[in-house]
Amino acid sequence: MSNDSRYVAGIVHHDAFDDLERCIASLRQQTARAAAVAVVDTGADPARLAALAERNRDVAFLPRPNLGYGAGANYALRWTSEHFREVPHALILNPDIELEPGFAAVLLREMALRPRTALASGKLLRPGGLLLDSAGIRMPRHRRARDRGSEEPDRGLYDRPELVFGVSGAAMLLRRAALVDLALDGEVFDEDFFAYQDDTDLAWRAQRLGYEVLYHPDARAIHGRRWRRERRGTIEPWVRQHSFKNHYLQIVKNEPVGQFVRNLPVLIVWELLRLGYAVARDREILPGYWQAVRGLPRAWHKRKLLQARLHERGDGPLLPVA
Repeated sequence: MSNDSRYVAGIVHHDAFDDLERCIASLRQQTARAAAVAVVDTGADPARLAALAERNRDVAFLPRPNLGYGAGANYALRWTSEHFREVPHALILNPDIELEPGFAAVLLREMALRPRTALASGKLLRPGGLLLDSAGIRMPRHRRARDRGSEEPDRGLYDRPELVFGVSGAAMLLRRAALVDLALDGEVFDEDFFAYQDDTDLAWRAQRLGYEVLYHPDARAIHGRRWRRERRGTIEPWVRQHSFKNHYLQIVKNEPVGQFVRNLPVLIVWELLRLGYAVARDREILPGYWQAVRGLPRAWHKRKLLQARLHERGDGPLLPVA
């Protein structure tokens, strides 16, 4: 395997051991094998983790406090960078992902051909393989990110490689050469988000900094996805509140002023609908407004860091372009 096609894999895990074992097995079946696999575990069940580690001695298990997805993903990136500094790519996964054997090989090949690409993923399908889970992410004018094709039958509408707004953090390949540029206050994934929308925030930042985000349909995987429309009521209120407030934080961090002004009529209508839904159907998420207000100073600080970076070096990415 050439150096350009090497990668390390990091799985962010919280008490989903059956999923995790299947995810690890799918990594072993990759035609392009990972140089290393690390599991960042939140310590929900130390005994079960120890048993799993005994069965998977080739995997590094890294117990950490539960500080959210972003903190776990960042720790995986730091640990693999320290121990495998020469490996140019990192594949970050949720445990409820099962990769088809060619997933990594397809993305590595395509990223080698596209030196401006910082993030990439493939076609994610729901269990059973008939419905789409995510064919990349789009960002509508109301700024509530949407997975393309979500819950649609896979009928070939997303069967060509495309540059997209974002890709799901459930299975994201990152080019390490871009990470120093993408990080704000040392965080590639924003740790203030804790859960949800940290992938779209990262993709938005990458777009602002001149990088590309790639979707390739030949890289396929099954995604269990805990949060589905029909399961919304089963998600703990505090988790839903994080998703609610992160919608606002990523706008504050990333939206250019001119674009914000152009989108303002759409945003106002959307926010009125959003408030109405929360009051009428889901009052448990209302504390998300206060959490967003509390998070504004940090989000504004990170916005200033991003703006300074853009001002200092112009619009192009720092990656060498062939």
